[in-house]
Amino acid sequence: MWRIYIESFIGLFVLFIVSLFAFDLFVYQLNTDYDYVLEDMQAAAVQDLMATLSEYQDDEALRQLLADYAQSTANNLNLVPMNDAPEEVKRYFSGSDIPHSYSFHDEDRGLWLRLPDSTNYYHFEPNTDDVVRQNIEFSDSLFFVFIGGGFLIYSSWLIWFLSRRVRILQRVTADFAKGDLNARAPTNSGSKVGQLNESFNDMADKISELITSNRSLTQAVAHDLRTPIFRIQWQAEIIKEEVTSADLKDKVASIVEDTEEMEQLVNELLYFAKIGRQDRSLTKETLPAAPFIQHLVERLPNRQNREIEVIIEPDISLLADKPLLKRAIENILTNAVRYAESTVKVICQQNGRSAQIIVEDDGPGIPYEYRESVFEPFFSVDPSRNKANMGHGLGLAIVKLIVEKHDGHAVFEESAKGGAKLILTIPNHRP
Repeated sequence: MWRIYIESFIGLFVLFIVSLFAFDLFVYQLNTDYDYVLEDMQAAAVQDLMATLSEYQDDEALRQLLADYAQSTANNLNLVPMNDAPEEVKRYFSGSDIPHSYSFHDEDRGLWLRLPDSTNYYHFEPNTDDVVRQNIEFSDSLFFVFIGGGFLIYSSWLIWFLSRRVRILQRVTADFAKGDLNARAPTNSGSKVGQLNESFNDMADKISELITSNRSLTQAVAHDLRTPIFRIQWQAEIIKEEVTSADLKDKVASIVEDTEEMEQLVNELLYFAKIGRQDRSLTKETLPAAPFIQHLVERLPNRQNREIEVIIEPDISLLADKPLLKRAIENILTNAVRYAESTVKVICQQNGRSAQIIVEDDGPGIPYEYRESVFEPFFSVDPSRNKANMGHGLGLAIVKLIVEKHDGHAVFEESAKGGAKLILTIPNHRP
């Protein structure tokens, strides 16, 4: 977010500088600078006056008059022989068709006068030690200080004004992204950013309706499937008891096994839809990590007799909804035991103001490109869907949903054992 503010400030500053240069170009460079025209007219009038006086005064008296004029106008008077004058002065006075034949302002706006029958130029240069000129210079400096200060104050106010409204919209967006489908941006004139708040609310309404209808459809379909599945199971069990052929018994047993798997999938779907509802509130409690996790490991089905190593830092507690966290850890441990070759390692440690539960195994692992996708419902790394080693595709999706409801996150990393390493991070302090 700060990058936007910095870029906005730089953009305003560049626009300010470009405006100054554009003003100088169009007012002073491409058009006549009438301040300079007025100075030239005043210089010509002074020269005409001195030329008239030279008819009645000698050179010494005339020089004294010019010195007095220079002193009264905060200038220094220099008497420069014509041969020693700068080249730009010589070129001007030697030229033809010049606007003022006997007066000239150089690039520094120093005034050069030439009197008839004189072999010298009279050069007036600003007296920088004069108090009046120092005050003028100070006032000019203050002008730029006030312009720059005003620009900084206005830019800071504008950035603060916009950032305050953007932060409100950002918080609402973050809440919506975390799963709060009721989060909406305020639309009062003191909080909205143009039409962006209304656009966000329209988008949020459509997404909320889509997700809600999708979850309702999932729950309804899963619920309605339970009855026909139960009937198939019941009838298959009856057929299994009545048939005498061993081959036919095996086929019916396979049907029963498949219907049991379908029943488990339906139960998973119903659970997934249930915890995904917005009105499903959490009942958080403080759970001592050691007995909680140790109990889950001990009651975990482990038909392959995998070695499970448990390392829990002392005095760690988990602030969570106990049934939900229990389900999430059970899903993770079940996956680890299913895919491990021989060992599974469970670690619980403190990380800042959060607790980390790390489960890693020495199985085949998860390729890097699939580590985000495995949390999606029904995603399988193995497209062949090997029945012997396949779940329902909802276990990790349920884990991610539960962890996000606790304001945490779940990520897969490379395990030192060569397999998968899943890290759950859950805040264990109350906000």
